[in-house]
Amino acid sequence: MLTSMTVLTALVLAGSSSSSLATTGLVAPPSLGDGQQDSNDPTAGIEFIRITGVVRDFQVTHPDFETYPGSSNKNMVLDDLGPDGKPVLNVDLAASRGWGQGAGVTSVESFDQWYRDIPGVNVSMPLTIELQREERSTGPVYVFAKERPEYFFPIDSSGYGLSMEGLRWASPGTHNYHFTYELETEFTYTDRSERDSDLVYKFTGDDDVWVFINGKLAIDIGGVHGQMSEQINLDEAAADLGLEPGESYQLKLFFAERHTSESNFRIETNLVLRPAQLPTMSALAD
Repeated sequence: MLTSMTVLTALVLAGSSSSSLATTGLVAPPSLGDGQQDSNDPTAGIEFIRITGVVRDFQVTHPDFETYPGSSNKNMVLDDLGPDGKPVLNVDLAASRGWGQGAGVTSVESFDQWYRDIPGVNVSMPLTIELQREERSTGPVYVFAKERPEYFFPIDSSGYGLSMEGLRWASPGTHNYHFTYELETEFTYTDRSERDSDLVYKFTGDDDVWVFINGKLAIDIGGVHGQMSEQINLDEAAADLGLEPGESYQLKLFFAERHTSESNFRIETNLVLRPAQLPTMSALAD
């Protein structure tokens, strides 16, 4: 797990072509003659950003959902994404903590279902979120915030629908409580001397949240827990993340809402993120 959490921020998504802009629902920046973004202000003209990811809905009968409350677990996943671009469970640590409540997960097999389409186990669908521009003393940031009292329950009318039974801390039919969300974007890392402020990405929410930059774990808020925050300063962590000025890198976010009764989800960043390929969906119906 990388450290270097400092500054305040938010998440930007911008395409360099009109087709990318159309795909992501961005407001196109003003023409700069050669069609490229203003190197001095890459956020010029962008008032909101839409990002589409994949949400996967689960039923309460899945062994990892509506179980293991209070299992805030650092290092629950390995520091590197797996070959298929998914988080890899830290098996040795889970075994040492004790499968179940200690590890916060039932087994390798149950965890591997979270971000993969498994017919009969989950139902997947695209989900778009919109980040709004906010002006700060350090410059513009882009924010998506669904947190108390306006919680993040985006599929109450989709997937398996409202959770009706087996709930510890909620009445039946209140929300669809058990789902995961996967987002993939990319960005170009620029030299610090070319910017007025550090590049920072911040997430606040519950339950599990893992952010990987260049395939490396950058934010680690694993386990079933209340609202928590963590952020990464990319300039301070550039060496650990393997970032070089002028090169483009992947940023992936993996979220899980596993337990009643709250679901908080907040992104802030000043990174200029571009659309990446939507994760594959195959289980549109169970």
